[in-house]
Amino acid sequence: MTRLKFNKEDYLDITKQPLAGTSLANWIKLLIENHFDIDWQFWPKAIYVTFMILALSPLRIYEKIKFEKEIRKTQTPLPIFIIGHFRSGTTFLHYLMGQDRNLAKVSTFETMSPWMFIEGEKFLKNFVKKRLPEKRPMDDLEMEADLPYEEEYAIGNLSPYSFYHGWYFARNIYHYYRKYVLFNGVSDSLKEKWKRTYTYLLKKIALKYKRNKVLLKSPVNTGRIRLLLEAFPNAKFIHICRNPYEVYLSTWRLYKAILPIFSFQHVEVEDIDRFILDFYKGIYRNYFTDKRLIPEGNLIEIRYEEFVRKPIETVKDIYERLGIGDFKKAEPSFRKYVKAHEGYKPHNYKGELNEEIKEKVYREWGFAFEKLGYSK
Repeated sequence: MTRLKFNKEDYLDITKQPLAGTSLANWIKLLIENHFDIDWQFWPKAIYVTFMILALSPLRIYEKIKFEKEIRKTQTPLPIFIIGHFRSGTTFLHYLMGQDRNLAKVSTFETMSPWMFIEGEKFLKNFVKKRLPEKRPMDDLEMEADLPYEEEYAIGNLSPYSFYHGWYFARNIYHYYRKYVLFNGVSDSLKEKWKRTYTYLLKKIALKYKRNKVLLKSPVNTGRIRLLLEAFPNAKFIHICRNPYEVYLSTWRLYKAILPIFSFQHVEVEDIDRFILDFYKGIYRNYFTDKRLIPEGNLIEIRYEEFVRKPIETVKDIYERLGIGDFKKAEPSFRKYVKAHEGYKPHNYKGELNEEIKEKVYREWGFAFEKLGYSK
């Protein structure tokens, strides 16, 4: 077995761990659930998280007391879920559609501070800004406090019911995958707690932005269609797919980039490789089975390759087919964003794709090649 390489700088870079925005109760639950199993090299990171939680507790409590009743009374906005496996173009689509000011979004700042993003914004946003990298480490797209981000981080800061805790306690990643993506062997009461947490976050976003639709992006939701429909029966879904060979290689790039930043534990390369293969299979088996449950007119499926060739035309098609807003009104903002990113070049994986990798990926994911329309 080969340990995934972490550099010395990774141990010293303690300020980017998302759990700094969680509550003390949630932090303690996670530590107990993982038997306080933190490798000694990551103790500074854990101490920093604990310090930030304690320092922010008064603000967290104040915001909860001030807005709790209003949040409960707020109507749940219509969710528009961007789904598809990691590294399939979900972020570019999210950033592009996020230019529509008539849609509420969950920003990077809000995912990191879900307990206190209304009253605490004026105190905390600059603090978060200074600790964000200019570019996302896995793809060099810009990363800013106000840009839309994955709400799964916010769910993880609000509760123990998030797959992303498997990135923080990476030796336990299968536990969080089975429990909070596939929901295998999970009680109905826990499912209801997860739904309530999700609904609470969306209501709080709706209260802040005074919008009745919210644009969301979380790749793990690809495997949660059934539960999402139970919570939000009228939700809209935008599924984007990409060549599975490229997805596999790009997902490995993702894990090499984020685990050194987020994890409190060392992991083995072979274990993560096995997990990447199993995760894809699990969420897509669920998706292919459960997408039929989505009401007609509430799902559109697009391909990454077509989207990056014709982004404006693709978004126009999404708006028209799902009926989610006024495309014409938002079109100038869409075109401005696309124009600003004309020079962006995604990573080229051709030199990394050898026959051994192709054979392994097709052996594991062959069913998805066929369903998604990609050739071997």
